[in-house]
Amino acid sequence: MNITYVTNFPSTDIKHWSGTVHFMATNLAKYSNLDYITGLQEDWTFSLKVKNKLYGRNKIYRADRSPEFGRSYARQISEQLNPTTDILFSHSSTLMSYLKTNKHKVIYTDATFASMINYYDYFSNLSQQYIKEGNQMEQLSLDSSSLAIYSSQWAADSAIKDYDADSDKVRIVPFGANISTQKISLEEIKDILKKRSTDVCKILFLGVDWFRKGGDIAIDAVRYLNEELRQPAELHIVGIDDLPVENLPPYIINHGRISKATPEGMKKVEDLILQSHFLFIPSRADCTPIVFSEAMSYAVPCVSAATGGIPSIVNDTNGIILSSQVEPKEYAQQIHKTFEDKDYYNELALSAYHDFESRLNWDTAMKTIVGYMKEL
Repeated sequence: MNITYVTNFPSTDIKHWSGTVHFMATNLAKYSNLDYITGLQEDWTFSLKVKNKLYGRNKIYRADRSPEFGRSYARQISEQLNPTTDILFSHSSTLMSYLKTNKHKVIYTDATFASMINYYDYFSNLSQQYIKEGNQMEQLSLDSSSLAIYSSQWAADSAIKDYDADSDKVRIVPFGANISTQKISLEEIKDILKKRSTDVCKILFLGVDWFRKGGDIAIDAVRYLNEELRQPAELHIVGIDDLPVENLPPYIINHGRISKATPEGMKKVEDLILQSHFLFIPSRADCTPIVFSEAMSYAVPCVSAATGGIPSIVNDTNGIILSSQVEPKEYAQQIHKTFEDKDYYNELALSAYHDFESRLNWDTAMKTIVGYMKEL
């Protein structure tokens, strides 16, 4: 099967989109003859510059979902498309929307445009023109795609509900883990669990968007663990150089930003995950945090909120998932209860590892997707 991977990133280098494009492409290539169309350019026409000024005065207008960009992307793809290609594949629902072709189009992404409006701050205070163009592009994408694959039930539900997408072509395939180390065996995982501290509960927060990812909630919960429940606990924070918090206690350690684009950075992140008992990201809004899959690959249960696409990754059998409305102390109480019961903790950790092995890895994801493609 000949597949063309379409992306607006300049390459499939690991530095783009937290490595997701790289790991998608690398694993898709295992099961197909893969070529690439990369670096699609934004075409800022005169009319688009006028629209940008007109609609962006009091509200937010972006050109990324404009018909002008859409038609330009379609033209660029057509000019570069290999005639022997069977299927065009993209991680974006926007790049191929306006493309007219007799080839099958397949999209694989983590959200619809409608699901993001007023969910992320980035999609708030939008102009009506931007909303109109965004929905139009999403509709065109879904109508013209042979398969619309999403990383969560939440996103798939939006495609069907908000865009009346044909449920027969909507599929759910969770994202994998963006890790590059050799596979860890079950026996090695069991040894790792034996070496984890039974006294100090080590918790990892990994995220760049401090407020949306619930960094303040994580700090308050770990304070409660230490000061109210008297459970010695450390919170290791990765992703933010300057925390918007002062006078941190010694049990909260900030490692700042660590780039996974270098072998050294990747190893440091993996070592921090490996030493942790829990990955704790109590998000206020999230699509598909790939870091959950990464943590589970090391048998680290994840603690989070039931919002967006998170319930398609984290559940009661592989971690702790609570209502997005709970107080920090409720997270602390659940973490404490789980940490104290060593047998239950180990069972949860092994279940997390099993979920990574069976469904939350890129090899399984792309093998499944290629299987769907072969049915077209």
